[in-house]
Amino acid sequence: VGHIGKDAVTRLNRVAKGVLLQTTTPLSHCESCILAKHPHQPFHSSETECTDTFLDLIHSDVCGPIPTLMTHGKRYFIVFLDDHS
Repeated sequence: VGHIGKDAVTRLNRVAKGVLLQTTTPLSHCESCILAKHPHQPFHSSETECTDTFLDLIHSDVCGPIPTLMTHGKRYFIVFLDDHS
């Protein structure tokens, strides 16, 4: 996740009344920007193999509570992933 660029910040300062956007750190030293520009190493192939049969192994993950209510007022969700897929 990053931020808007330096030119956009400058334009926003000219257009927005009562809003002063300033930083003590130059945008060129932004940690997120520096990390995003680093070369990424490829993922190594996994030595484990997928299952041969659909629904033989299911992975799941639960997320929540989420501060913002989702549809139908829910704060949790669960993800199921078939290992064969």
